[in-house]
Amino acid sequence: MDDDKEASVLFEFLVENVIKPPGQWLLDQIGVPHPHEQEMASLFTGLAFWAFVVFLVFALVLGW
Repeated sequence: MDDDKEASVLFEFLVENVIKPPGQWLLDQIGVPHPHEQEMASLFTGLAFWAFVVFLVFALVLGW
């Protein structure tokens, strides 16, 4: 049971500190008012941002 709690805390930390901030920044750049209040939008935008970053790194490694 303790491992589940640790995993939950780690997952929450990653979402709040790694995924959402780039999403909020991107929403702010495109003119969304109060992007910090748009929880789901910042989550999905942050996921899309990191997916794009991973794709770019993958393309660089393969030499596309």
